[in-house]
Amino acid sequence: MPFRHIAAVLALLALVTGCSSGVVPSPPRHTSRPPAVPPTSEEVRRLVLPFDAYALSGPDVHTIESAEDVLIRDCMRAKGKAWRALPQPSTVDPDPPQRRRYGVIEPDVARRFGYHLPPAPPETARRDEIWRAREKMPRAAQLAAYGKDGVGGCWKKAHVHLLRGVPKGSTAQFNRRIRDEFTASQQHRAVRSVVRSWSACMKGNGYRYPDPLAAAGDDRWAKSPRPSRQEIAVAEADVRCKQETRLVSVWGKAETRIQHDVVRSHAAEFRKLATQKSSWLKAARRVIRGGA
Repeated sequence: MPFRHIAAVLALLALVTGCSSGVVPSPPRHTSRPPAVPPTSEEVRRLVLPFDAYALSGPDVHTIESAEDVLIRDCMRAKGKAWRALPQPSTVDPDPPQRRRYGVIEPDVARRFGYHLPPAPPETARRDEIWRAREKMPRAAQLAAYGKDGVGGCWKKAHVHLLRGVPKGSTAQFNRRIRDEFTASQQHRAVRSVVRSWSACMKGNGYRYPDPLAAAGDDRWAKSPRPSRQEIAVAEADVRCKQETRLVSVWGKAETRIQHDVVRSHAAEFRKLATQKSSWLKAARRVIRGGA
């Protein structure tokens, strides 16, 4: 991923619940013509947690990036430089943030990809292609776009412009809460019970793992760019055991209760986060409408 793109994503104040999808370590994405990614299951669509309302979704991030892109384009044109624009952001997230929160939970995904990450959705792939192409721009265009340090130039002007009037919130604290409450959920009585049932189910299938995170993070899966037959067999058993024990439902309900309690206990903090998110997205959409 280009450095500028990393800086841009980090500058989104780390509001994305990517940390939720990052709870379970995963090997690299597929390469060399992987099979198509199946549509998101209804179970995944239903897996929405209270903290999600305060975090930026994938489409939200793309909206903010696209708004900055409009401002960068105008700045670059004023400098006599060309700028290849990002595609318009989608309003539907093809890869919801909680899709892999408890490991793989969809039978089709387990069967096709094991524990490997599926290919990026088409829109994300097109955007990444443009980010990579920007790394090959002439040096003069690079300096105009990003400055000498990679986070200056037209990009910095666009980023600062978009944040005008957006209230600051404690996003570092929010990210800590996401991590801490996930850890707390693992100690919840109902979660510990259902995880033990899941582990017993896996043992009955010939696989010994203490919990779904251990299965998904097995070091063996990272040794190959594509899933082995063994990996797929384990992933399929994992999903079956999750379904038999209702692990996703039980764990999701426990996390929902924990997160609701945190939101109620820190209402002012979360109101500020909600205002920050709403203001930023409104500003981004105004820029996109004006630059279309």
